Amino acid sequence: MLPINAASRAGREWRITSLILGAMSVLVPAVYFAHMHAGLPEPDPASGAGICGMPLLGVLLLSLAACFVLSLFALIVGTIGYLRLEPPRSLSRRLELCVIGLPALLMLATALASAILE
Repeated sequence: MLPINAASRAGREWRITSLILGAMSVLVPAVYFAHMHAGLPEPDPASGAGICGMPLLGVLLLSLAACFVLSLFALIVGTIGYLRLEPPRSLSRRLELCVIGLPALLMLATALASAILE
């Protein structure tokens, strides 16, 4: 068995933290949105009265912002762990960083598209 030096152990700890944050960047906002959506009033078609959709929009935007921040933080932590590895770094670790940063990239693209199309 190969000995694990302190640098690779630290890199592994950063990687695990990054993976946890990456999973949280998708799960926490989704659970928050579902919880808050369940508590919002639904329109009653029998009464014919409308309902304001701004609270739902606020919950959606807060969930998207939380997804962006958590994913960006996971990407930063993962990059720190990646840089602490010894020089022959694997391609799978690079792909892992891309997947972890994907929610942040999607949220940024959505925000830019909505700002441009506004």
